[in-house]
Amino acid sequence: MPGTHVHIGLKILLHGKGRVLLSVSGIGVAVLIMFLQLGFFHGINNSQAFMARLLNADLVVLHWRRTNLDNWWRMDRIRAAQLHAIAGVAQAIPLYKGIIRLENPDTKRRRRISAYAFPPAFAPFDLPRFAQKAQRLEVPGTVLFDLRSRDIYGSVASRETLVLNNRAFTVVGHVNIGPNLISDGIVLLGEGSWLAQGRSARPIMVLLRLDGSASPAMVKRRIMEQLPDDSVVLTPEELYDREVAYTIKVAPVGTIFGIGLIIGLIIGLVICYQILFNEITDHTPQYAVLMAMGYSKGFLVRTILEEAFLLSVLGFLPGLLGAAGVYWTLRDMTCLRMVLTLDLVGFVFLLTVTMCLMAGLLALRRVFRIDPAMLY
Repeated sequence: MPGTHVHIGLKILLHGKGRVLLSVSGIGVAVLIMFLQLGFFHGINNSQAFMARLLNADLVVLHWRRTNLDNWWRMDRIRAAQLHAIAGVAQAIPLYKGIIRLENPDTKRRRRISAYAFPPAFAPFDLPRFAQKAQRLEVPGTVLFDLRSRDIYGSVASRETLVLNNRAFTVVGHVNIGPNLISDGIVLLGEGSWLAQGRSARPIMVLLRLDGSASPAMVKRRIMEQLPDDSVVLTPEELYDREVAYTIKVAPVGTIFGIGLIIGLIIGLVICYQILFNEITDHTPQYAVLMAMGYSKGFLVRTILEEAFLLSVLGFLPGLLGAAGVYWTLRDMTCLRMVLTLDLVGFVFLLTVTMCLMAGLLALRRVFRIDPAMLY
């Protein structure tokens, strides 16, 4: 009977509604665990490397020893002028970075915060209306504050002034960037305000914007040929990928959340196996009747695997809904960039289906022992 196995599988699965509800809940918990592990993994990596995605440039030049964005190796200031002289380079923008102390206006306690500085006319970050905001930094003693900074800085977001290194700065705008594992927040300054504090005049990187006719590969080759070999030239996307790879390698996030993902899979596998095994055991007489009526064991196999697939779908949906709520809560609490993307949803769904089908295959051993003769 073509297609009957789907109907029978669904009917058998839904026969015990209480059991199905518990089963779906258990698989949903396993799905939620997988979403959380992958969410934290991608959230940490995305937050750590997010500044690379914001760079409004065609190429980025860094000191070769600056293996990650939080490393403190700097470049000679003259390197920006040398890079600007390379054929095909339209603009060479120095970007400075340092750690300064921001005073919490509520507790008067000073906290570390990351500060980036740049020539305001060039607006090096790809943020909404950033060119207009950057122009305001031409005025000495002005600053842009990151609204996604963690709450440890107090109510600075609502203040018109803030105190950096015991000096008052006027807040002329806000941006939305976010913290990472190293930094709890960010402020942006103009190059003049940065140097006026006696900060290092050596940039952490130089951003290059190219002429329309120049290709990044060609300009990169010229830089390597004409300048000393103490620099690394990358596109912003390559810099992002390098930062993610560094975070996975140095920080134990890959191992920690990989183990968590495996645990979630095992939990779901065991739950689904127990469900299907008990279902087969409880309905052994019915399966024996089907075989006595001429249905093959292949038909029973398809029926069990159909049940496994249905369980994966039914369990995935509440897990997805739960993950959406938890992601929103954790994003608000940790300020990490935990985003429920379509790629992530598709990957977890694939894992869920695979997990349940594997459980179904393990449970099939009970089906192969069914003999119609047991009816007599």
